[in-house]
Amino acid sequence: MQGYPLKMFLWFFFLGQILTVPVPSKSLELPDIYNEGELLQSNEKFIQHIIPGYLAQQNKKQMQINNIADQFQNDENFKIFHAHFEAGHALKDLTFNIYDDTLREATIALFRVLQMADANQLYMIYDWASENINSQMLDYAWRLVSLFRNDANLKYQDPPYVMKPNYFINSETIIKALQVSVNNLMGKKVSDKTNQVYKENNRIIINTNYSGWNYVPKGCENGIEYFREDIGLNSYYYGQHLQYPFWMSNEELTGIDEKYAEQSYFIHQQLIARYNLEREHFRMKNITSDSNCYRDFNPYLLHDNGLSFPVRSTVIGELSEEQIRIKTIDIAIKECLSRGIIYMENGTRISLTEDNYIGLLSKLIRVNFDGVKVAKIFKSMFGYGGNGYPFDIYNPAPSVLHYPQTTLRDPIYWELLQSVLKYFTDFAGTLKPYELSEYETNEFNIVDVAISKITTYFDYFQIDLSSLVQGDEYYGNKGEVSIAARQKRLKHLPFTFNFTIESQTQANGLVKIFLGPECDRNSCWLQHSKFFELDSFIFKFEKGLNALRWSPDTSDKFSFDDYYNMEVSTGKDNKFDIFKFPENLIIPRGLEEGLNLTLFSIVIPIQNNNEQNLDISLNLPPGFPFHREAHISENSNASNYIFNNIKIYHKKSTHDVKGTFSANLK
Repeated sequence: MQGYPLKMFLWFFFLGQILTVPVPSKSLELPDIYNEGELLQSNEKFIQHIIPGYLAQQNKKQMQINNIADQFQNDENFKIFHAHFEAGHALKDLTFNIYDDTLREATIALFRVLQMADANQLYMIYDWASENINSQMLDYAWRLVSLFRNDANLKYQDPPYVMKPNYFINSETIIKALQVSVNNLMGKKVSDKTNQVYKENNRIIINTNYSGWNYVPKGCENGIEYFREDIGLNSYYYGQHLQYPFWMSNEELTGIDEKYAEQSYFIHQQLIARYNLEREHFRMKNITSDSNCYRDFNPYLLHDNGLSFPVRSTVIGELSEEQIRIKTIDIAIKECLSRGIIYMENGTRISLTEDNYIGLLSKLIRVNFDGVKVAKIFKSMFGYGGNGYPFDIYNPAPSVLHYPQTTLRDPIYWELLQSVLKYFTDFAGTLKPYELSEYETNEFNIVDVAISKITTYFDYFQIDLSSLVQGDEYYGNKGEVSIAARQKRLKHLPFTFNFTIESQTQANGLVKIFLGPECDRNSCWLQHSKFFELDSFIFKFEKGLNALRWSPDTSDKFSFDDYYNMEVSTGKDNKFDIFKFPENLIIPRGLEEGLNLTLFSIVIPIQNNNEQNLDISLNLPPGFPFHREAHISENSNASNYIFNNIKIYHKKSTHDVKGTFSANLK
């Protein structure tokens, strides 16, 4: 059951305030009479005497694990996991943290067992683990193994924010939900407009804001929490962590995907590009983005055990060995960049070039900053700030940086990402701009791009809290009354791009569409790192004029979570995918008067139809053509790419009909 200790604490707390139940006399309790003197027995042992065939729960669990152990007696990974299980390292109520050495070793061992299990053993292990081990440990291992075998089905596994809502929803909302659940069972009034609690039919709805909603604005970019803390974005980042686990070796990842380092870099580069686009409306309003605005951080989240996620203090502790180690790594990487040379672990010397620098730098940074040892220090140092960082012992209240599904909430992580990406831009700055003319062609001519009006708005989204507050053990029949958190999330109205493209022959073409800041044909390349790739796909062109219609709902690049929105009843299919970018965030928040941005489109001839990795199949760098600065000939009249100036509008709601939310969410 999710959140067991937290629910138990609040259950007894709230009931203890209002209930006084007489304690029955011990003389009336048969088990207590039986337990007197030398005949001490547990309740389960007592029941064995009066229910024929009864098998104590503990004995059942032991028989189950013994049965599994018999089938995996020669599996070294199972032996490792079983040792952790017997030692109590997989207990249900432990606070899971993949950066804790013991918990990570147990999780990896479980993943390996699931990865190598026979088809008829896979779900037997899963079913047993569901009943007996830490749910987050299993969730991590199962989502990960789904990437390695097709029969590990994720289709019916709920998004992380449904399975673990207290890692996505503000703590005050979680506490209200638990209190409301108790009040509802006791027949007390549950609706409370003062605390933003409403009852609609058989559902109790609690309005929830983002972190910092009750703070006085500092004049910084405080209004962007809706982006950093979006439940879809943070679920997506959990998926990206699973695709490239920090503890997995370069050799293993290379065996899975030889270009994994380039792809990992591109994912993070695109996150920053999208983040910077979200800040464009602040730039238009001349609001500062001073990094000092983000030194303090209160994540407003609650662990299952009742402890809050740590608040990071601005106070920097005394210079430590760990801080010196991080700085030493930074200096060493910069030295490699200045010399243009990297030395591998075996002593091999490799020169950084235009063709290899992204992959080599990614691996270098991964080994030094995201390796098991340094990652623990890194996460703790910045996650706890001046409050100290216990990086080598079990901590029942890890920071948001210790969980991929909460990491993006912290503004400092975005600063750290930009610092890491600066290594790439610094080296790219030493290279001459590449010649875009090499990719110019008259095979395709983009005749026209018709762009419908693009409008953003904040929409209501109800998140199911049943997994947290309606466990069968304590709250009776699940589903009688549901409880949900109502949040406002950035969305956009439907829109389309209609391309008219002339092709000289019948041929396949790679179509790439980007969204970037306001710029012209020449200056855009100076801001190449700020362009966000909307899509990249193959289109089969006929000779002559072709009509190509693109809209987000026709693309397979994005994840849609409408299926899990309890606010609306729709017959939509479940298109949620933890490994894809959330569709609701592809367009940055606009302005009522219109936010000026740039749409870029390009078509490139293609021979190889490998749709799994289009850029790499063409030997293109990830993010091409905005992977770095390009040179455009003054005489260029290429027609296979085009820049369009566009406006993003925002539909502001003047009145919240469903309660009160932060002023910036209008």
